[in-house]
Amino acid sequence: MKTNRVDNNLVTNFYDKVADGELPEVFTMTFPIALIQKTIFTHAESFLKEKFDLLNSEVDVLASLFTHGKILSPTQLYDLTIFSSGGMTKVLKRLEAKGFIYRKEDENDKRCTLVCLSQSGEEIVKKSLFEISKECSKYFEAFNDEERELFSALLKKILLNINKF
Repeated sequence: MKTNRVDNNLVTNFYDKVADGELPEVFTMTFPIALIQKTIFTHAESFLKEKFDLLNSEVDVLASLFTHGKILSPTQLYDLTIFSSGGMTKVLKRLEAKGFIYRKEDENDKRCTLVCLSQSGEEIVKKSLFEISKECSKYFEAFNDEERELFSALLKKILLNINKF
């Protein structure tokens, strides 16, 4: 499984440069978030491919369906995920070929097709999300319970603030 290690010397050097005023202080927040995201994404991608033969993009779609009522339009899925409409089409075709989703006509608008989570899709997304959550929880073992709650609350605050810009 591919892992993405962060060199501690590079991290220390980065924080020294910020402390010396060579880099703006805001980088002490943005740069770590970017590195954490890259590390966890790479690890999750490798884990999901190895254990479930799924791509992150496929799990994103399955999880979006699972957490939003199991039936969504392609546009709603596109809005909930982070890839292009062309990318969405490819992902939906792969998931349909694997039997994890199916499409049906929208009864309210015959021009539209809805994407539905199949029983096997629900089973695989539950299992993969459970397993990846166990795997990724290792990254947060350095936190005690109070720190974990604070970190989670601060991330939520940032996410809610993003929409203001």
